[in-house]
Amino acid sequence: MAIRDKGDMSSPNIAPFKIFRHDELRYYRFGLALGVINIFRNGFQLGLKKTLGKVLQPINSYTRFPEYYFLGRYVETGLKHRPSSERPKVLDVGSPKCFGLYLAYHFDIEIHLTDIDQPTIEEAEVLWNGIKRRARGEAFFSVQDVRAPKYATEAFDIVYSMSVIEHIEGEAGDSDGVREMIRVLKPGGLLLATVAIGQRYIEQDRIGFRGAARETGDQNRYFFQRIYTPIAAQERIIEAASDATLRRAVTIWRKTGVVSRLYRHLGPNIRGALGCLNPFLSAALNDSREGIFLAPSEYGELHSYRDLCGDLVLMWEKKYSPQT
Repeated sequence: MAIRDKGDMSSPNIAPFKIFRHDELRYYRFGLALGVINIFRNGFQLGLKKTLGKVLQPINSYTRFPEYYFLGRYVETGLKHRPSSERPKVLDVGSPKCFGLYLAYHFDIEIHLTDIDQPTIEEAEVLWNGIKRRARGEAFFSVQDVRAPKYATEAFDIVYSMSVIEHIEGEAGDSDGVREMIRVLKPGGLLLATVAIGQRYIEQDRIGFRGAARETGDQNRYFFQRIYTPIAAQERIIEAASDATLRRAVTIWRKTGVVSRLYRHLGPNIRGALGCLNPFLSAALNDSREGIFLAPSEYGELHSYRDLCGDLVLMWEKKYSPQT
């Protein structure tokens, strides 16, 4: 697998041009339907702001769509290759729950949706209760720490993590998390992960947010995330997955220009109100290329909503042990 600490994105190896190249409308429609059904079935159980947010901003950022697209493709590939007599078991490690609920609704799977944050799990359960009667799959919810998940070794056919690994605390939190995800994966199973990638490795802090998500109400600095380079991704993530073979790698980056600059200067509340534009922003600003590359970026030691970086999508297949 080519790993290049160079930023040339001038000749992307992508499919022929089309407006929506990352299935934006498929996932947007599902998220919107989920938000509307939540209002009819659960009222404002989640609170006014969150309930309306599920409708106004079904997918919480335009940057998410390529992650949904590639992980969705790879999950479907993995499901097609499992024995038809067995119901596949899937583990979601801290990912945006809309994606996991999409999988549970559309596929005959047993999916375990986990998070380190209890309120996030409770919110996902409320949303699931609104759609589970017509779902093909079955969903289970629990609070788990990926560094020590309470699952048996080789329990799952597919394990995935969307924009989570970079947020795991601890000097080797990301590497430890990857090793644990490999541990709970069956031989021949798929591990899918996305992480932030830019032009220089950095460990960002965020003011007033602990654990990357919980607002503290103070002005203290807390660890937020790592932004990787290709070399850092190799050393901290890929080498940690030594019991698996890396099958695919895709670099996603954001196009720069007038639209990008204008959007980055909008505050979070305005972005939320304009969430219906996210599929179109994704089509205009996201691009992708096979391989691991530096992505155009702009960020500092403190996280800001104006930061710009890309995403790295990785897919591994767990190796069979010699005695298997």
